[in-house]
Amino acid sequence: MVDREAERRLVASFLDAPDAGVRALVLQGAAGIGKTTIWQAAIDDVAVRGRRLLVTRPSEAEARLPFVGLHDLLAEVLDEPVAILSPPQQAAIDGALMRGIASDAPIQPLALSLAVLEVLRSASAKQPLAIAIDDAQWLDDSSASVLRFALRRLEHEPIVVLATHRAAEVPAPPPAVLADLAADRVTRVVVRGLAREALDQLLDVILGLRLAPTALGRVHRAAAGNPLHALEIGRALLARPTGPSDDALPVPESLGGLVAGRLVALPEAGRDVAVVASALSQPTRIVIERVLGADVARAGIEAARAAGVLDADGETLRFTHPLLAAEAYATLGDASRHDLHRRLADAVFEPDEHARHLALSASGPDADVAASLAIAADRAHRRGAPDAAAELAERAAELTPTDAVADRLGRVGAAARFHLLAGDIARARCLLEEALTDAGATATVRAELLHGLALVRMLGDDFVAASVIAEEALAAAEGDAELTIRLRMLLAGVSYVTGEDWKAGAAHAAEAMRIADELGDPRVVAATIGHHATWRFVTGHTPDSELEQRAADLAPYTDHLRALDRPEHDFAAIALAEGDTRTAAARVRTLLAAAEDAGDYTSLPFLLSNAAMFDWLAGDLALARERLDRAERLADATEQGAARAHVLAYRARLEARVGDAEAARAVATRAFDVIAATGWRVGEWAVRADLALLELSVGDPAAAVAMLADAAAPTRPDATGRRRWSIPVAVHALIGLGRHDEAEALLGSLERYRGHVPGRLRADILRARARLLAATGSIDAAEEAIGEVEARHRDMDDPWELARTLLVAGEIHRRARRRAAARRALLEAADLFAGLGAERWSETAREQLGRIGQHRDSDGLTPAQLEVAQLAASGLTNREVGDRLFMSPHTVEAHLSQAYRALAIRSRVELAAALSRAGVGVRDSEAPARDSAATPPLEV
Repeated sequence: MVDREAERRLVASFLDAPDAGVRALVLQGAAGIGKTTIWQAAIDDVAVRGRRLLVTRPSEAEARLPFVGLHDLLAEVLDEPVAILSPPQQAAIDGALMRGIASDAPIQPLALSLAVLEVLRSASAKQPLAIAIDDAQWLDDSSASVLRFALRRLEHEPIVVLATHRAAEVPAPPPAVLADLAADRVTRVVVRGLAREALDQLLDVILGLRLAPTALGRVHRAAAGNPLHALEIGRALLARPTGPSDDALPVPESLGGLVAGRLVALPEAGRDVAVVASALSQPTRIVIERVLGADVARAGIEAARAAGVLDADGETLRFTHPLLAAEAYATLGDASRHDLHRRLADAVFEPDEHARHLALSASGPDADVAASLAIAADRAHRRGAPDAAAELAERAAELTPTDAVADRLGRVGAAARFHLLAGDIARARCLLEEALTDAGATATVRAELLHGLALVRMLGDDFVAASVIAEEALAAAEGDAELTIRLRMLLAGVSYVTGEDWKAGAAHAAEAMRIADELGDPRVVAATIGHHATWRFVTGHTPDSELEQRAADLAPYTDHLRALDRPEHDFAAIALAEGDTRTAAARVRTLLAAAEDAGDYTSLPFLLSNAAMFDWLAGDLALARERLDRAERLADATEQGAARAHVLAYRARLEARVGDAEAARAVATRAFDVIAATGWRVGEWAVRADLALLELSVGDPAAAVAMLADAAAPTRPDATGRRRWSIPVAVHALIGLGRHDEAEALLGSLERYRGHVPGRLRADILRARARLLAATGSIDAAEEAIGEVEARHRDMDDPWELARTLLVAGEIHRRARRRAAARRALLEAADLFAGLGAERWSETAREQLGRIGQHRDSDGLTPAQLEVAQLAASGLTNREVGDRLFMSPHTVEAHLSQAYRALAIRSRVELAAALSRAGVGVRDSEAPARDSAATPPLEV
């Protein structure tokens, strides 16, 4: 079951409500919508709640057979001792259910109804009952009548009814068996179609079918979210020789039969209207009248509405089910279809609709139509519809005369680019590889096609191949400045993600920026400046605020770029590396919204993964996992190897940080396999670092060193590469093994680096130095260092890094015999880890607390919690409290949550009174904050 959490919650709430007589829950919806799936899950839950289950599953074929449903429900109950029935009642129920010796005497209806009433009363007195009826509309009339009589008279018995009810229009009246229950006794749940992402998951799980987003969208629209219909279409897609990627969407016979009869029954004018409407993306009365004539159109529209084929909302018409449109369109032959679209091209008003009908009306090459389609494709792309743009561009290429080679191949390249944006990488690669076999391509056209193919291979599965193709394209692009820029940026990107030859990557980025500045085109500069800033930053230059401002000023010229290529993405990464978590998160979420709006499926998996980590830092682990689930499905559906590696890396990191060792290791194994296959190594060392931290959390520093063996080697401290981010973790692991000299050599190699070291890495290095100082006996210096690290991490608004620092601080303060400082640091660390769902780390902090003993003040509050609670009760906001106590807002929130639990309250409103009851005053909000210079923040 997918995407049914809301319905399951309603069912659970219904089952958990106190018994007070008969209650009924009815799941209503169209055939195949998923009612039975939810119903089955509900009856599976019944036994857990202590109810006895009575079930019937009637079918249409059984609807005329008397008492079939009643037999299903009561046969088992009647095999046990039940209430003593009068002889007429016993005879009636035995006769109706064909139990015992048949009698020629007619069954007395009242006796039977009273017998059923007494059986249900007796059974429910022994154990609460659940009567489950699937497809209640097919329950035979005899059973429905008797049950209706009994349910109406059961006033206080603990009985619930769970029913499904097929209804074309929802909400609908309850089925006949429940018609006599009071309205407040019947809960109706309308079961809607599945969302697109849920349908994607269903097709994958049931059929093993993963569709590109554009194809998935077509299936979702055709099925109207109906799981049964979508599965039927999916099976038809898998069964046909061309495979699931073909553009035409089949309507299987199993579904066509559901709707064909309604079309056949229409009068001729109604069928004509249905056919014309099926060819329009947005059918309107005025367009249909222009094609068919006013009188025919009006008569046909009314007939189609009366037959339930069309609905009208003012001037706009719509089919009552998408399959009706598909079936109507399928009735057209080739010639009729071309003719209809030619007439529609003259009748519609919207330019893109005009171009679409022109394309569908053409039966052979036509230069004018092809040119119109190319313009429409570009317009669709700019409006954020890359799937529509790809379709238009492909058709433009098909209709381009064969002698116009440059135009035709250029349109193929555009189609591939749009497919890439829409997430259909396989189709983009197919188009480009076929186009490159054309011997008539000029050097410039060939270079463009090679650039597109290199980008496809980079996003898809092979960075080495992408690099080779891009180098060939660069040689062919001589004289084309804009293409040269794009190729150099691509080569720089390959260097970055593979971790190989960063010197060459930086040179490509710098040269691309130089050429862009010479051109002076703001759109070209906007596409280049972010990559240039990234390469400057990772090769040891300080962040350039002037460059960042210049990029911000170019924002109006970035609408043609996918979200991942916009300067904001580069500057978000720089902000995060420097420790500005809040700015980085805001930029990523803005880019994610832009990618969602544009249908930018090559960016979405990356941005969803990035956003997931920020969700986790904000305390929403469930949302983080949901985003990663969706990101992985998108990466798989769009066949983006790089995106798959990125998502798996982030999933492994998240599970490692929250302490799920089994999940983290399993996902990391998959991630490393994809990384090895694609060459996407940019995130490998971050994964290794978090896995090594996981090993440290379970007390296995040897395993942590093994995980970071390459980075831990003193000869490999690549100061400008990604490995350097894992070196501080390797130092912690070496300290845990007592290999202090090796730790010193490795840490010193980082400290001697002369270029700019990002703020986060500087804090990591200093934290490792503090621990090494403590391990070698320099406790005073260690305390000074860890105090500085804590101050830095409080500024970063990153509860994970702050909690790790406080854990180290607790260890150092304990060694210095400053128990109060150690206690406070460890308590805060435990709270922060718990808020992130990192229970393994929280337990580690509590274990260290156990070594020094806990101390709590008023009503079980720690000193830190008490101080935060007093200031919050005085009226200060979380941020104001944090500013006074040198804490992040996340830390303040964690302390308040713990205080609420200790004081048995639920909100800030109750805080002052609770503190008063505990004998503690509210702190004056105007009192000066403590002096951080005079008193270290960790001191009580």
